[in-house]
Amino acid sequence: MTTITDILKLPRYSDIKLLTSPEQVDANKTIQSVEISETPDIEHYIPADVLLLTTAMSYTNDQQGLISLIDSLIRAKAVGLGIKTGRFIGEVDPAVIAYAEKVGFPLIDIPNTYSLGSLLHQLLNKIWGTRYEEISFALDIQKKFFSLLVQNANNQVVINKLSEIVKTPIILLNPFKEIMDSSKQFNQSGNPAQHYVNQIVQTMQEMPKENDSFIINGPKGHEVQISIIPIRVHTYFPHYLVIVNPEQIPYPISSFAIDQAAMVLSFVLFKNEKVSESQQSIATEHFKELIDYHSGPTPSARSFELNMKHGYLLSDHYQVVHVFDEAALEDAMPHLQQEERLVLASQWLQKHVPDYFANGLVLFFGVSKETVILVQRETADLDEQLMAMRSRLHENLDIQLIFSVGNPYTDWKRINQSYTEAKQVFEERKSNLQTQPILHYKDKGMVQLFHHLEKNEVRFFCENVLKDFAYPKEPALVELRKTLTVYLGAQCEIASAASALFVHRNTVKYRILRCEEILGHAVNSPSHSLNLRLALALSDENS
Repeated sequence: MTTITDILKLPRYSDIKLLTSPEQVDANKTIQSVEISETPDIEHYIPADVLLLTTAMSYTNDQQGLISLIDSLIRAKAVGLGIKTGRFIGEVDPAVIAYAEKVGFPLIDIPNTYSLGSLLHQLLNKIWGTRYEEISFALDIQKKFFSLLVQNANNQVVINKLSEIVKTPIILLNPFKEIMDSSKQFNQSGNPAQHYVNQIVQTMQEMPKENDSFIINGPKGHEVQISIIPIRVHTYFPHYLVIVNPEQIPYPISSFAIDQAAMVLSFVLFKNEKVSESQQSIATEHFKELIDYHSGPTPSARSFELNMKHGYLLSDHYQVVHVFDEAALEDAMPHLQQEERLVLASQWLQKHVPDYFANGLVLFFGVSKETVILVQRETADLDEQLMAMRSRLHENLDIQLIFSVGNPYTDWKRINQSYTEAKQVFEERKSNLQTQPILHYKDKGMVQLFHHLEKNEVRFFCENVLKDFAYPKEPALVELRKTLTVYLGAQCEIASAASALFVHRNTVKYRILRCEEILGHAVNSPSHSLNLRLALALSDENS
C-alpha cells in the first residue's frame, strides 16, 4: 500500500514538494497506478486511484485551465496531480493551489531536474514492490490458515489466530447475526462482544446493502470503526466476519490478505457444519428406524429401545411437531435459496429449541429438508412457545416457520403415530396452501373413509341426509343446524344441549321439532343419527 505521503517521506524524493496544505487535502489514499499525460480531456482515459504526472504544457498561457483539469481528475477518482515546474510553467499559480485545497485535491511540485518517464518507472516499481510484499504476506496467511484447516482447528482457534495476525479484535457471526466466536480481547470485563453486535445488527438493517464499513459507539461511548466481511458458507445467507478498528491493521496486511483468511475460514465453517450434520443424522436415522419399526404391519421379533445417547428420553409424554418454511410451502421441489432457508431454520432450532422445550429433540431430514421437533416433556403452553420461536427467528432472518402438530402420547412406542398425524397435517396444509402458523391434528374418525370419494358424491350424500341443513345460508337454518349438531353431540340429552347453547330447554325442544319436520324423521333414532352425524361432519369439511 503506497500513498503520496509515503513517497514524499523517501529521501530520494526529498526535493518533491506537496504544494497543497496537508491539513486541507488527503494525501493518504492508496496509489494503484501512475500515468503521464498532457491531454486536457484525460478524465475518460485513466483508471481510478491514479497519480497523474504532467508538464502542464497545455496550460503555459492559461493556468486557470488547471482548475478544470483538477475537477475532471476528481470525477475520475484520481489520487493526485504532479506538475513538473521550470519548463513550461515557472511555478504553479497560487489561485490554482488555493482551489485544490478548497476541493481537497493534492498537488505535487516536481522539479525540472526529473525526467517524468524515469519518475514514472521508479514510482511504479515502488507500488509493484509493495503489492508483491502484500501478496506474499497474503499467501503466507493462506498457508497458515490452511494448516489450521488440516489440523481440524475449530472456529475459536481460527478467529484468535486471525485476530493475532491483524492485531485487532474480531467477531464471527452466523447467518442469524448471532455470535459464534469472538477473539480474546472480548474476554476482558467491560468490553462485551454483544455490545458491538447489538449496534452492528441495527446498523446493518438500516444501511444500504453495499456498505461494509461504518461507525458505532464503543462500550465507553467512543466512536469505533467496524468492517464487515461476508463469509460464503451458504450462497444466499452468509456468515459475517466483523473486524473492529480496521484502520489500525498494520502494513503489510492488506484487504487481499484478509480475504484469503476469510476464504479459508469459509472452508473451516463448511467442514464444521458438515461434521455437525453428520452427527445429527445419526439421531435422525434412529428416529426413522423407530418410525419404520412401529409402523410396520408385523413388527420384527427383535427388541427396539430408545437410544439415550442421541437425546431420546424415557418419559410419559411424546409429541411430534413438523416444521417447515412458509415460503417453500408451494413448491414441490424447493429451489436452492429455499433449501438454504430450510437448512438454516433447522440449524437455528437445533441451537434454540432447548430454550423453549426441556429435552426437546430436533431431527432434520436431509433429502426433503424437513425438520421435526420431538417434544419429550408435557408443555402446557405449546402453541405460545412455538409462536415465540417463530417470532424470534423471523427477527433474525426472513424465515416464517409453520408448525404441523400431532397428538401427544404417553408411550414412546406411539411416537410413530404422533409423527404420522403431524405429517398428515402438513400434507393437507400443503395441498390446500394453508399458511396458518400452527395446525393441530384432528381425529376425523369415519369421515376419513370418505376422503377417496369425489366431492360431488360427498355433497350428494350430505344434501340427501341433511336436506336444507347441508349447506345453509339463511341465519334461521344455520341456527337450527348448530342446535342439531350440539344435540347429537350431547347424546340427545335436552338439558346438556341447552347448557352448551346457553338457551332454555324448551328452546332446544322447539328447534329439534323444527329439525325433524324438515328432515322428515326423528333425529334420535339409531337408524338415522349415525348418518346425520357423519353428514354434518362431512359438510363442515367441504363447506
